[in-house]
Parts: sequence; C-alpha cells; structure tokens
Amino acid sequence: MSRASAGASGRPGASTRARRRAVVGLVASVLAVVLAGCVGLPTRGPVGEGDGAADEPGTVFPLAYSPAADAQPEEIVQGFLAAGAAGLGDNHAVARQYLAGVARTAWQPSEGVVVYSTAEPLDIDRVNETQVSVTLSVAATVDADGRYSESPPGSQQGVVFDVVQDDADQWRISGLGDGVLLSEPIFYSVYRPTSLYFLAPARDMLVPEVRWFPQRNAPTYAVRALLAGPSTWLRDSVATAVPEGTRLAVESVPVDAEGRATVDLTAAVASAGAADRALLKAQLEHTLERLRVSTVDVSIAGLPMVEPPPAEVQSDPSPGGPLQALSDGQLVRLTGGSLEPVEAVGPLGGLDPRDPAAGLGGVPQVLLAGPDRLVLAPTSAEPARTLLGGRSLLAPSVDLHGWVWSGTADSPDSFTAVRADGTTVEVAVAWLDGRTVRSVRVSRDGTRVAIVSAGPDGATVDVAGVVRGESGTPLRVGDRTRVGGRLTNATQAVWVDESDLAVLGVSGTTTGQTMHLVPLAGRTRALPALEGAVAIAAGKGERALYVGTADGTLYTLQGTSWAQVATGVTDPAFPG
Repeated sequence: MSRASAGASGRPGASTRARRRAVVGLVASVLAVVLAGCVGLPTRGPVGEGDGAADEPGTVFPLAYSPAADAQPEEIVQGFLAAGAAGLGDNHAVARQYLAGVARTAWQPSEGVVVYSTAEPLDIDRVNETQVSVTLSVAATVDADGRYSESPPGSQQGVVFDVVQDDADQWRISGLGDGVLLSEPIFYSVYRPTSLYFLAPARDMLVPEVRWFPQRNAPTYAVRALLAGPSTWLRDSVATAVPEGTRLAVESVPVDAEGRATVDLTAAVASAGAADRALLKAQLEHTLERLRVSTVDVSIAGLPMVEPPPAEVQSDPSPGGPLQALSDGQLVRLTGGSLEPVEAVGPLGGLDPRDPAAGLGGVPQVLLAGPDRLVLAPTSAEPARTLLGGRSLLAPSVDLHGWVWSGTADSPDSFTAVRADGTTVEVAVAWLDGRTVRSVRVSRDGTRVAIVSAGPDGATVDVAGVVRGESGTPLRVGDRTRVGGRLTNATQAVWVDESDLAVLGVSGTTTGQTMHLVPLAGRTRALPALEGAVAIAAGKGERALYVGTADGTLYTLQGTSWAQVATGVTDPAFPG
C-alpha cells in the first residue's frame, strides 16, 4: 500500500492512544464468520444413495458490515479492515462505505495485498485528530500481478489512514494507499497459487511461474497474466507461443459445470502458425488444469480456433536416475531400498571423493576430488580426468544439456560451467558480487537455478533464470527472485519439483539445521528436525526426500518422521 512506512511516527501520549490493539477482536470475529460457513454433519435420518461425486466447496467469504453510527476514527479503520477482508465477495462495496469523497472512487484494492500475521495483534493508534495508524507483522506481500514474496522474520509495517468528518459529522477515511490488508487465515482462504506455464527455449518443455490470484474468477486472472508474459527475472530464460499484442477479447474466462473453459482471444492470435497454436493451447491447458478445468476451448474474436494437433511438450521432469551417495570410497546408488555400487564407475581410491553429481541417464558422472578439483569419474578403462580446478569448489550440478556447474565459493560474479569434453564457459551473475556462494542447483528443465549465498544481508536463497545461447550453452544468470524469506540461515538447496525447493537451513521454529520445503511463491515449512543434518537430496516430490547426518546415516521422510535407510554413507544426491 502506497501510504505504508517502516513504522508510525509522531505517536501521541497515552490519552490519545484510544482503542490500542482494537483489531484483536476483529481477527477473531472474522475467523468465526469464516468457520460459521461450515455446516455440521447430520447424525440421524434415513440412509440415502449418492453418485459418489463430491464437488469442491466454494470460497467462503467473511461478512462485511456498514459503518456504525457515530463510530470513532479507530472503529472506522477497524471496520474498514474487516470489510476489506470480505471485499472479494462483494466487490468491496461495503468497504467503500468507510471512505469519503475522492477516496471512495480512487481507491484501487486490486493493486496488491499485505498479508499480516495473527501471531501478533494489530496495533491501531490515533496519531492525531486526522490520522489513524495501523502497525502489523508482515508475513508476505502480493503485488497487483499476483507475485508473492515471503517476508523475513520480524518484518513490520505501518500504514496511516487520513480521516475526516463528513457533512453528517460521521468519521470516514479520506486518504489511504491502494491494495488491501488481509490476515493470513483470510488470505489463504480466498487466494490460491496458480502456475502460469511458459516454454523452455527449445519449446519442448513447459516452465511454470507461480502467481497468487483470488479464488473467485481465478481462470480469468490466470489467463490474463499468462498472456501478459513472464516476470522480469524469468523473461530472458523462457519463450511463449502467445503472439505479441494478444489479449482476452472478452475480459472473462467462463468455466461451465463440466469444467469446460472458454478462452476468447483477440485477432492477434490469427497470425500464429499451427505449431504455435498447439503450443499456445498447451500453455493454456496446463495453466488452467489445476483450476478445475478439464477442457479448454479457444476462440479468436468469437470464432472457434482451428484445432491444431496436440503439442508434444513435457512438464515437471523427474531427476532421471536414482539417488547416489559415497560409501567406503565407492559411488553407490539406492535401488529397491538398498545401496549398490555404480558399476560404470571405477575405484575412487586416492581421489578423496566427495559431492557426486550426474546428468540425465547418469552421463556425465562427476565428483569433487578433494576440495579443489572437479573430475570426470573414473571407469574400469579410464582414470579420473580433471575438468576444473580451483580453491574450495562448489558441489557440482549437472543441467539437462550436460553442462556441469561449479566454481569457487568466493568468485565475485560468475560460475564456471564445463562439459565432459573439457569445454568451459564462465556464466556471469552480476548480483553475486560481494557474496559467498554456498550452493548452486540448476532446475531439471534447465531454465532456472537455485543459489544459496551469504552477504551483508545474511544468507539468502534466490532463484534466477538461466540465459542460454545456441545448443543450450549457459551465458549468464538473470535477475533474482528471493524465496524462503522465513529462513534465518541456509547452506544447501535442491529441487523437489518444478515449483518447490528443499533447503537445509534454520528458521524461527528450529534451533539447528533441518530440511525446509520452500515454494518459489508461498510459505516456507520446516520439516521434522533431525539432529546432525548436514546434507539433503530430493527426488520427485515430497515422497522422495532424504537427509544425511554427520555420522553417515541416511534418512528418508515417511509421513511426519524420518526413517533410517542406510549407514556409512555421505553426500547423497539425485542426478541434476
């Protein structure tokens, strides 16, 4: 909200701090209204026969109430916040009753959301005769285009409302910033994450960008954002089949009871060839399929689009191989619940092996030989071959094009990528200047990279787009988007799926390092603590999470606890 500041200033004395923390009751009452929307189960009556189908429940919005007569400024702000929470259900009609003059029409609630925590009470203060301030603990922010940003622990924000008395001597809000303030329970009940699918440069794979939209009319928000294109941090790393200038011909994407969505686009789409139309439809279908859409009908200015043959595109690829680890100087892999030697790799004696990594299908197979040498793993016929040397090399990551990413932790602004034939390129990362890298991991689709680094602002986890040249050669890493805002420290990040990371680190709920699930756009969640955790690995999804401990024990997550898999192993990793 544009009238926000780091905190309220010019606070009055106790005599004017009336109704401090007045919104504590507001939060409880709003939640009670939401829960009141749940209907109890019947406990008596005849047994009936159903069709086995269960409809997804609709969104339940809290109730909004008009301003009470002769309400004081603090009460008007309190009521406005409650009405704003209900605004997606009534198009903010009641919330505007709390506004005066130009503010009633000028206020733009869709310009963003500040999501605040209910763990700490809101602080409502009467700053002076014409201003009321609200101080809140910020959990996240969402911009006008649905981009979610998790806030660091302890984040606070002050918002000031100007108030005046109208012609009827009733207090109303005359000045406020655009956007709305929503508590976490309200936000997560009326908004939902939605993946917008773009294309990898080779146009053979779908790449998601997660945004948050109101559940009501989510298909319209999602298609509109997809047509507008990816965010700046991803823009140079992906493509789209949407022709430039394409918009919705009708600002609505209706979905009928059978889950059939109608997407009517402007005439700009007519310039697309059959291959691009097929890819465009694939982007639309994958974007809408998680919004209860089973079929997508595309039309151009009201006329059905000529149906192209389905596009052959992949999404959310798997690691491409089993978990690997080091055990007794051997490279082993987890097969059927037991560890077996990797037959294609020769003896590792004398190499001081650590941090194995592999590409798709196990090729190339690399590892660090001591802290300062990246080698191609030996075979029965060939000894290990040095690919890269340097002080304190990073644990390698192999992308889908066969490039092995590593480099020195304190390299000022680049990584080094090398192929099995020795071809080497420097991959520029401008924003890493002055930071020390702890972990690098390229996504399985090759378009993004997760980087853990430390600098003056502490340890951060960032995701950025990978800009490539011909044949997939990495050229540079683009702008970053920060994830895992709740983490206070981090040492390693790996990909769980196309939109989620697992991060080894510390958050406010943990005292030692533990694995956290970190969405690229969403709330960080700490998994059960495991003493001595020093390494993590992730296959496909939450059912393939592993932690290695300092004593060489490997664990996997089963339900809500860690189960032992093996002992005497170090450096677990999946291909990638």
